[in-house]
Parts: sequence; C-alpha cells; structure tokens
Amino acid sequence: MKLELFYSPTSPYSRKVRVMLLEKGVPFGLIDIRKGERHAKEANPLGKVPTLLVDGTPLFDSVVLTSFIEETFETPALLPRTPFERALVRRFEALADGISDVLIPIIVDRKRPEELQNTALHQAYIGKARAALDLLEEGSSGSGYLHGDVFSLADIAVVAALGYVTLRFPELLLGYDKLNRYHEHQLERPSLAETIPPNLPPL
Repeated sequence: MKLELFYSPTSPYSRKVRVMLLEKGVPFGLIDIRKGERHAKEANPLGKVPTLLVDGTPLFDSVVLTSFIEETFETPALLPRTPFERALVRRFEALADGISDVLIPIIVDRKRPEELQNTALHQAYIGKARAALDLLEEGSSGSGYLHGDVFSLADIAVVAALGYVTLRFPELLLGYDKLNRYHEHQLERPSLAETIPPNLPPL
C-alpha cells in the first residue's frame, strides 16, 4: 500500500496524522504544500490538509484519516477496543481539534485590515479555547498519559493542538502548569519531537 500525505508543517491536523503514521511504523511520503510544488486541491476539492493518498485514492478530514490508520494498521493500538473507552479517547481528539478550529479563524481574520477585523468574535473564540484548556488542565496529571496508562490518540491530538497554541497563541498557555508539564513530557517522544511545528508565517 502506497501512502502519500499532503500536509503543512504548521497544521495541527496534519501533525496528528503524521504522528499516528510514525507511531505505527508505516512508510509514507510527505508532500509539503507550503513548498508550492503540489497542492492538496489536486486530490481534495476543498484544498485542505491533511489529505492522504492511498494507492492514489484521496482520503481527507483528519478524523477520517485517524480512523482509517487505526483500523488498517492495528499495532501498536492507539485506540482502546471497547466502544465506550474508544469514545473517551475520541472525546479528547474532538476537544483538541476544537481548540484549533476556533483559533485558526482568528489567524485568518488578523490578515485583514485592522478596521475590518471582528475583535468581538476573536474574544468569543479565545474564550472557547480557554474553556477547553481548562478542561485539559483538570484532566492532566502533569506527566503520564491522558487516558489510562498507555500512549493513545488522545495524547497525539492534544499535543498537536498544544503545539499550534504554542506557535500562534503562546500567551494562552500561561498558568496551565500541569498541562505545560504534560506537554514537555510528551515532547520527549520521538514522533512528537520530530513533528514540532516550525516558526513559519501563517499561510
């Protein structure tokens, strides 16, 4: 099976998929859309990353991709086997993706002239991100893992989101002592260290 991943090195959704593939030990090619040689829209009508080519067939949306990867490459397992436990891990994924979902539009809006920016919406979205970070702070022990005693998709998704916050909104992480310790601890893992987003300007 040939896998090629359209990605951006600063995208938290792309990072989540990359880390999952690295953890599974699956060979895959990378197509960096920031280099401009190829664009995701050649395979995905929305032109969004991550987009995964599986023997040339495109799959997209990071949740679709994490499901496909887990079900296709069963070891090491990154999701529990029982439905409820899987849902608990998926809840962390949804929370992590939700943080990125509300912060990325702020970055996009900040590219507009200042007088046209929707600062009220910015504050509302920042409030949503803070509420999610509050919940993660409560659920973090400062070390170890977010669900049970094994590394899982919960950790992958949350670290990907925290990486994006660190890159674009570092001030949001002030005061989250347990969550920051957890993040630092997780970055000792090779797959997460390898994929730390570089300090590149927003697309």
